[in-house]
Order: sequence, then structure tokens, then C-alpha cells
Amino acid sequence: MAEQQNDADESPVPARGERFGFDLGNPIRRESAAFSWLIVVIIAAVTIGAVGKLISPLAAVIWTLILLAIVCVPVFKGLIYELGSPDDDEPGE
Repeated sequence: MAEQQNDADESPVPARGERFGFDLGNPIRRESAAFSWLIVVIIAAVTIGAVGKLISPLAAVIWTLILLAIVCVPVFKGLIYELGSPDDDEPGE
């Protein structure tokens, strides 16, 4: 019976905000998320440097723009969610 409970506690589905073993949630709320974002930024910087050295500086600029576009989508979705709609702020109406 105890083995079945342990199996149920360990879900194969990652928690919300976790991808590839990284906690990519809000870095302001959790220190683990901030550390995961630091690792992601370091990996991105290394790949940009490698592309710039191996291919060309123009390719590094294009790769940087692609990575920024990938990151901007969840950032803007999070901002919109955090700010909410202006109608939610007005009490009693």
C-alpha cells in the first residue's frame, strides 16, 4: 500500500513552469526559478558566442533575435496575467 502512494506522489508530468528539469516560473517569487533562469541565460550566451565564432557575427545576431523572440512570448503573457484587466481593480461595480 505504501509503495502505491509513493508512486502516485511522483508524477511524470512536470509541475507548471518546469521544462527540461528547470523551474522556469516567476524568478521574483522563487529563488529556484531565478537560478534556473540564470542557467538558461548562461547557456544562451554560450550558444550565441559559439555561433558568432563558428559561423559569423551576423548569424550570432540572428540567433540572438530568435532567442529573444522565444523568451518574450511567455514574459508578455506573464505580464498580462499579473496586471490583469482594469475592470478587475474597481470594487463594487
